[in-house]
Amino acid sequence: MNSRPVAVTCPSCGLSKSVPFDKCPPDATVTSCPRCKTSFVFSRDAATLPLPEPITDQAAPPAVAASTTKAKATRNCPKCGYQRQESDAIFDAASCPKCHVVYDKWMPEQNGSPAKASGSIPNVNLGPIIYHREQNLFMIHAVVAAIYWLGLLFATKGVFVFVLPAFGIALLIGQSALIAHLKGNGIKLSPTQFPDLYNRHLNCCKTLGMSDPPDAYLINGSGFLNAFATRFLGRNFVVLYTNVINAMSDRPEAINFYIGHELGHIKQRHLQWAPFLWPASLFPLIGAAYSRAREYTCDQYGRACCDSTESALKGLIALSAGEKLWSEVNVEAYLNQIEQSSGFWMSLHELISDYPWLVKRAARVDNPFAAPPQRCLFAWFFALFMPRMGVGGSAGGVLVAVAIIGILAAIAVPQFAQYQAKAKAHNAEMEVSRMNTK
Repeated sequence: MNSRPVAVTCPSCGLSKSVPFDKCPPDATVTSCPRCKTSFVFSRDAATLPLPEPITDQAAPPAVAASTTKAKATRNCPKCGYQRQESDAIFDAASCPKCHVVYDKWMPEQNGSPAKASGSIPNVNLGPIIYHREQNLFMIHAVVAAIYWLGLLFATKGVFVFVLPAFGIALLIGQSALIAHLKGNGIKLSPTQFPDLYNRHLNCCKTLGMSDPPDAYLINGSGFLNAFATRFLGRNFVVLYTNVINAMSDRPEAINFYIGHELGHIKQRHLQWAPFLWPASLFPLIGAAYSRAREYTCDQYGRACCDSTESALKGLIALSAGEKLWSEVNVEAYLNQIEQSSGFWMSLHELISDYPWLVKRAARVDNPFAAPPQRCLFAWFFALFMPRMGVGGSAGGVLVAVAIIGILAAIAVPQFAQYQAKAKAHNAEMEVSRMNTK
């Protein structure tokens, strides 16, 4: 058995690994670099020499190698400023021997502020990206919410203004718990922490024309494929689940779909408008419809960040097939499942849900201008009496309806009792005045 080492070196970033000869494939094969993901052909017969010793001026060819060695020896790290020495030749030439940052992938942070997307920021054509019904649904929500808040203000004779800060503090505490969890248990992406993923995030921001990238965190997904965006004290955050990164390791461009989708929520200011629009979101039909429209829009933002439609579809299909089976899904057959979404039950449960069916989302990613099958008319009628359920099931909608009725009753019954008491007092005063006139 031949166990002499074989040097496998990436031609792009220079990363080199030593692999035993007997564990290398006998024929030439295509492999990829674990650092920069560059694919290259490797043959053990063409690379059977041991790992080379550090290059010295005496052993190097007179012209090229000497100049290359000198360049490596005198290179300064852009992050810590360490000057590379000749004795550092045993370390990877593409990274700093002291802080281990990759030279060509490090992007500076100035004065502790978040890094800016480098290069020119393109103007994104939002025409085919924004779902055609989102703007109209937003206007309906804005009008309904404005009527609600103004009505509440007049109904309480301005007292609500003094109660509003209490709701703001409660919301702040709830949001602070999430941010504390992220910073305490998550991993913040940075030039020195998952630099490839960090640069992927910055590139997505640049693609979407965002010059001020939000902070990005990685958290344990505990088996769930997901990502989300949140906002706290004027600062936006993007959170990726580890399961997404693991699942898309063979197709890293599909990760861009998840990043771009969440950046879409930030780009469209969905997070900023959410508190104001909240009352309208409880209404049947329109509340869930606006939520679904936002998802359709953000899917297109995710598609815009991918290198191809196929990568975006693979990323979305992974939500259906899971971490391992997504690569085996027949995409065409999956897209054809949209024809089954027009029945009564599928129509009803989608009308009261915050999210469109995944097959419909995939179909629109594949063709943003394709018309989906019409929903059942009877489903629209029944959904009219079922408030927005979010992701909790139709039972959640019933519970919301009961809660709303209970709140209205709690407000209306005391008001009615007070009205009756005032009416009786007024009648008594009228009787007394009549008796005095006699």
